[in-house]
Amino acid sequence: MGLGLLGAWACTTGSAPADTARVEEKPMASRAQASVEVFSGREPPTWALAPDESRALREAVEALPVGTRSRPDVGLGYRGFTVTWEDGARATVYRDVVEYAVGGRTQVREDASRAVEERLLLGSRAHLDPELFTAVASQVQAAQP
Repeated sequence: MGLGLLGAWACTTGSAPADTARVEEKPMASRAQASVEVFSGREPPTWALAPDESRALREAVEALPVGTRSRPDVGLGYRGFTVTWEDGARATVYRDVVEYAVGGRTQVREDASRAVEERLLLGSRAHLDPELFTAVASQVQAAQP
């Protein structure tokens, strides 16, 4: 409970809350940056996600089932999207594999429908040069099964 809420609660009840053993949930980070890994030797194009998109994307990643395959080594060209949240969590998305690192642990998640990659691709359109967007979109679609 934040200090402002704690003080307000104490004022309305006349006492401080009882000391309990319950664990408090941390609020989900609402700010994030996305980038598309497409250049070799240059910084990737990066953009800020709107808070609602950041939260929705994180929820989508966390809802994916845990997988067993690792992200393939793809060499040059399109190598996926990376999302980094303000709390340090990171998702690297390539095709149907999402590497999700949070709290010092990395898990591989499976996205059979590739919905997370598609969402990032569509969201990148407003932030990438039209020619670059077209090139990335064609590489994403070429990788469709």
